[in-house]
Amino acid sequence: LYYRPMKNLLPGSALRRSETHIARQIFSALTRVNEENGELEADIAHHWQQLTPTHWRFFLRPGIHFHHGRELEMADVIASLQRSNALPLYSHIERIESPTAWTLDIHLRQPDRWLPWLLGQVPAMVLPQEWQTMNHFSSMPVGTGPYAVVRNNQNQLKIHAFEDYFGYRALIDEVNVWVLPEISEEPNGGLTLQGNTESEKAVESRLEEGCYYLLFDSRSPLGANDAVRRWLSYLFQPANLLYHAGEHYQGNWFPAYGLLPRWHHASNHACEKPAGLETVTLTYYRDHVEHRVIGGIMRDLLAAHQVKLEIQELEYDAWHRGEVVSDIWLNSVNFTLPIEFSLFAYLYEVPLIQRCIPIDWQADACRWRAGEFNPATWSQRLLAGQHIVPLIHHWLMIQGQRSMRGVRMNTLGWFDFKSAWFAPPEP
Repeated sequence: LYYRPMKNLLPGSALRRSETHIARQIFSALTRVNEENGELEADIAHHWQQLTPTHWRFFLRPGIHFHHGRELEMADVIASLQRSNALPLYSHIERIESPTAWTLDIHLRQPDRWLPWLLGQVPAMVLPQEWQTMNHFSSMPVGTGPYAVVRNNQNQLKIHAFEDYFGYRALIDEVNVWVLPEISEEPNGGLTLQGNTESEKAVESRLEEGCYYLLFDSRSPLGANDAVRRWLSYLFQPANLLYHAGEHYQGNWFPAYGLLPRWHHASNHACEKPAGLETVTLTYYRDHVEHRVIGGIMRDLLAAHQVKLEIQELEYDAWHRGEVVSDIWLNSVNFTLPIEFSLFAYLYEVPLIQRCIPIDWQADACRWRAGEFNPATWSQRLLAGQHIVPLIHHWLMIQGQRSMRGVRMNTLGWFDFKSAWFAPPEP
């Protein structure tokens, strides 16, 4: 059971956390990143090597099939990677070619130690080259992954195990994600697992590797004003938000003093409200109950100081593009392992964040690709510059049945469907 439909599953478009997870069940990429330890694994490519600092070679498996029956060709892989070339993280790819059968050469404009990890991310997943001519591809996509989409509408997402999958066949034949908007109010964040039988319930939880955070928009006069940033950072500090939250949320929120739970980078000092501050505009993407809850707390905190909070709700893709200007943005981020890869990558790939934070993103990207990047130091710099204010870490929860095995929650709050199975009842 889930609280909203997932109508867009197209790799390379603006995907939310759950869509990202579902896309990983439907599509394959050259490589795969192990969700539990962040290590690199083979997927469509069985081996790879770095020939020079800017030249990588990947060796691909033959005999892979798409869900609609056609065999994967090198042209599909090349077209998919050329498509991702338009995104900031992949813009340094100079050319892609196949010198011999099932061999792929990737030439870069600058060295990138993270390239094999990058090619395991959702934007680099392989689509059939004719995808644009296929009906409703965004909601009914076709990949080479362990599950194929059977139905996707307002009420249900249904995926079936793909019998011709080139890896281990999924242990669960069918996964149905039923949409029940009212469970968005549940403390488990809206994900409940149900099998064919009623059995004892089990709950798995983990503190997210990420947080809700406030982003100041430097394009706005208020968002660029140091005094306003200081005061709002102080007013919206995590302890204040938690104190004013309902009991239901206090049990599932944890104060954030850095982008990760183990970091303590934030420092808030008492200060006076800037003179003449009367209105602040907050923007977030819609269909997210906790955005509305946090926005309501912020509105009340500001009202106590005679400041009006104006709230804008955007569609997710409009939020992602960041063309709208706001004073502050309420965002959230969940990082996957390895953190050294994802912390910079997941912020760099969102146009909104680059538009709001006026730092030298290209220089940071070069250092990150060269392996000379310290995520903790960089994150601390963003906080010290008052570009972002961490607010709360969320307890991610999956509520399921004790008879389910192989359910290991990932950092997105989901689990790998193909590894889960139901233990039969005791004889």
